[in-house]
Amino acid sequence: MKSYYKPWLLACILGAVVLTYTMSKYNEVLTELQTQRAKFDAIEYKISPGIIGQSASLDGKQRISVSGTFEENRKVPKMLKEFKPESFYQDKAAIPDYKTKLQKLIDQQVPADNPDLVKIIRNHYIEQPSQEPYNLLNPERVDYSQGQTPFIDSRLNYMEGGFYVECGALNGEKGSNSLFFERVRKWNGLLIEGDPTNYAELKKINRKAFSINACISPRATPFKAKFHKAFNMGRAIHDEQSENWVKRIHKNKDLVEIECFPLYSLMLALNRTTIDFFSLDVEGDEVNVLKTIPFDKLNIKMMTVEYAHGGAGGADMQRFLQSKGYEVVLKVSKDNWGVNDLIFRKKGVADGSTI
Repeated sequence: MKSYYKPWLLACILGAVVLTYTMSKYNEVLTELQTQRAKFDAIEYKISPGIIGQSASLDGKQRISVSGTFEENRKVPKMLKEFKPESFYQDKAAIPDYKTKLQKLIDQQVPADNPDLVKIIRNHYIEQPSQEPYNLLNPERVDYSQGQTPFIDSRLNYMEGGFYVECGALNGEKGSNSLFFERVRKWNGLLIEGDPTNYAELKKINRKAFSINACISPRATPFKAKFHKAFNMGRAIHDEQSENWVKRIHKNKDLVEIECFPLYSLMLALNRTTIDFFSLDVEGDEVNVLKTIPFDKLNIKMMTVEYAHGGAGGADMQRFLQSKGYEVVLKVSKDNWGVNDLIFRKKGVADGSTI
């Protein structure tokens, strides 16, 4: 009887040893997989088909495909939280004939931090966030962007209570790079849209953000310009280059006159000096707009900027922003030209930093 159980007992002991070793190696592999997943945390988010992520260099190397889906524990609980956006008092009587005063300031080419300019923008041009329920066309969606939003979200460690600026806000929903942060992460922000038709549609959906129907100035001073209305391809016409662009792209002009304000003026009007995420899409004036920003006075942590109309694959933009302390962390593009953005991060802002 004893000789019968000895091999069985030996086999059990040997099996236990093998199982222990196997589980040990499994845990090592699992730990490594978790480490790798942490490094590429953005991969767990849904990004539109056809988008290719590319780190740092623009030479076509180091490409990664990004796919997956939002996790329920990050989507649902935060969306159910009550969110009351910021607001501020506006003194409409501060400058009674503000349009005449603004024209004088434009004629004088006052700098972006002119007190009267800031006061006019604050009291007469910026509109308050809606207090009404959302009226979205697609309320079931979580991400409305072309892939930029989830990457930014992961690199800012899913922070809540931040502040965004989206320039080229369109109708406030289609292709929005900021709506996710507003609805899910409860950020305040500013929506800038020059096309009055798009802006009217934006106001209908009750965004919980400050908004302004104006163009962001490609100069360091305020001015008035003709704005060519063309839904997602509209732009301000203010020089020969922008005039030629409209002639090349569109046969017929649909023009309206609008005011153009420097980003710094808008931030001073909101009493803000930190922008956690800046989205810039102005159909060709991106580099000019960036050159108006006093980066020593505004702390912009991350940006997504369209590069398609600047030529050279955004190389000029990249060189300029590198000189201002930024690095390219992702290139987002689609074969159908639905998106062509470079995502920049301020050096020193590590993944998950709130500095």
